[in-house]
Amino acid sequence: MKALVCLFAACLLTAVLPADELDRPVLKEEWRDEVLSSLNWDYPGLEQAKNFYMAGDKKAAAKAFVAYLRAKKQPAVIREPLKRPNAQSAKDGLAYTWRRPPHVYTFPDRKIDWHYNMTAKIPGMLDNEWQWQLNRMGWFVDMAGMYSKKKDPRYAETFVRQLRSWALACPMPAKRRNVPGSTWRTIECGLRLSRFWASAYTAFITAPEFTDDDVIMYCYLSLIQRRFLERNPTTGNIFIMEMHGIYTFSAMFPEFKDASRARRLALDLLAARVGSMFLPDGFLNELTNSYHNSVVGNLVLITKIARDCGFADEIPADFTAPLERAFEAQLKMMTPAFDMPMGNDTVHARLWQNFENAVRLFPARKDFLWVKTQRKKGKAPEFLSCVMPWTGFVIMRESWEPEANYLAFDIGPLGMWHMHQDKLNISIWKGQDQLLYDDGGGSYAHSKFRKYATSSLGHNLVTVDGLGQFRDRWKTEDRVTQSPLTGDFSSDGKTDYAKAVYDQGWNKIGNDIVRHEREVMFIRPRLFIVLDRLIPKGKAADSPHRYQARWHVDALELLPALPGHPAVVTTEKSSAGPRERVRPDPALRARLIVAPLFTKDVTVSAVSGRLEGEWDTLGGFYAQNPHRKTTTILHERSGRGEQRFLTLFIPLGAREANPLAAIRQQGIDGAEVTFKDGSVLTAAFADGKLRASVKPSGK
Repeated sequence: MKALVCLFAACLLTAVLPADELDRPVLKEEWRDEVLSSLNWDYPGLEQAKNFYMAGDKKAAAKAFVAYLRAKKQPAVIREPLKRPNAQSAKDGLAYTWRRPPHVYTFPDRKIDWHYNMTAKIPGMLDNEWQWQLNRMGWFVDMAGMYSKKKDPRYAETFVRQLRSWALACPMPAKRRNVPGSTWRTIECGLRLSRFWASAYTAFITAPEFTDDDVIMYCYLSLIQRRFLERNPTTGNIFIMEMHGIYTFSAMFPEFKDASRARRLALDLLAARVGSMFLPDGFLNELTNSYHNSVVGNLVLITKIARDCGFADEIPADFTAPLERAFEAQLKMMTPAFDMPMGNDTVHARLWQNFENAVRLFPARKDFLWVKTQRKKGKAPEFLSCVMPWTGFVIMRESWEPEANYLAFDIGPLGMWHMHQDKLNISIWKGQDQLLYDDGGGSYAHSKFRKYATSSLGHNLVTVDGLGQFRDRWKTEDRVTQSPLTGDFSSDGKTDYAKAVYDQGWNKIGNDIVRHEREVMFIRPRLFIVLDRLIPKGKAADSPHRYQARWHVDALELLPALPGHPAVVTTEKSSAGPRERVRPDPALRARLIVAPLFTKDVTVSAVSGRLEGEWDTLGGFYAQNPHRKTTTILHERSGRGEQRFLTLFIPLGAREANPLAAIRQQGIDGAEVTFKDGSVLTAAFADGKLRASVKPSGK
């Protein structure tokens, strides 16, 4: 009877937690042999393992090698991420749950299908990154961090089980496969070796659940990935991550006989390419803040890994020299929130974190220290507004104070990768708040939301007959600046001015039917004036056209700014969450006046949260994951010949009163704005240029 009870209990346990091949090591003999044959048996510390190997006892050699690895001190920089584990991510790892917002999936039966992509079953939302980034296994770091804190064996057991699963399901391909569905995309290989696997290894190497066979399997999988990356280097920021992976593994495991050669290879390839990836004014040629930060961060980490692993003397003396200009570029473009303009594919930055490296590398730079300490130490830059002639941005700023007004004007090319159709786009900040926004493009899903967010319709630009800009994504001169761009930039300390032109295709290459000229003027401390001239070309000049200026404001509510006038002012109400909002109290959010100064024959409307229809009918939403509701203000006019918009933007503090008293259009070329303090702004298109000035009260 007792035996029957025990059998019944065992059956119940089996039903709840079925045993399978992943509950025991899956190491193949040829994997172990490859690891052992690749070791430098003369490396100090491997004497005992070498004796077993030379005697033909491979199992004993492997066991002795693992004992050596378990006793090794792990590099501090690799262990650093373990100090800040994300508890939810670690919990998801235990539950076999993968989150790439807004899509969440839990794999059944404690088995991950590494080739599965749940977004493939969602019409219009295919996101290849969902499956690719699943294979980065970012939760490994968080499980390892929680294991370091709590020593809960479940974290180690799950790590090992999932690593075994990947080893069996994802053999190395014969050639590079950076294609949808791949588990061996080179960026993932690089990130596994340099970050996610590497950090997890440093925590779990002492865990009994990470058996000797599993450690050898880990070495094998890492070794073949390093070799795979050596054979298949790519370009751009992905190349940097590939080299980071090669270097990290080869520094952490110098016991392999070709580790020194692999480290030299990574450093030599980086030396040959990195210089050309940064433009002469210091910014990454992909023209995206996130990937600029990624490239800089990876290069800095390589120097730290070399230091912690005892190879600091391998790093060339000039290895980090390009990074000073890279940090300078961020400083020049920095918003009052220590953020960056959201050009191309990017997310919000917190530059004080990045500038920890800047201060370490360049301690004499007091302006870098000023950023790192968020204005507490060091010295603010001596310049204010500036032009980035190779990056293609004009920056207009009131001051370096926390609540300063700021405008970024994109006058440049598409960038090498991650391109948006956004020439002439502007964004406006006041202090912590991006009021007239660029959202950075959102998810990489093949969706209408992504198409909209990367098009000129999703930027603060003008459409022609409903059509947006279309520059050639593969034409070198459209991707990279061929000569410095001045933007006709000028600044006398009181007024900034810049001008740029879009004179290429609309909706398709060659359809250059209209020339768009945009002039931007900033009259300190807070008046931004934008003149848009739309000039039909060729046969298109014979027909009327419909033009729509689109202004994307990060607000849920608009109020009239003047009785009887279409000018509006945003309220503090916004759907911005913590990732887009720095102020702890949303009620302190800044506001923005958007005032058309040419109102004759111009209609003004707004859309909010319009997500239905085709991509080119959308509006009023912020595309970062998940989508959130905002407002798009539309200024529209139609006609033959040249048509113009003249728009005034005034940022306001949370408790700052609306300063407008009256706006009057004067003829077809000018306008006058009267303020409650009695001062008067006059703005006009005269002598072929935007002209504007403010007459103080009483004069």
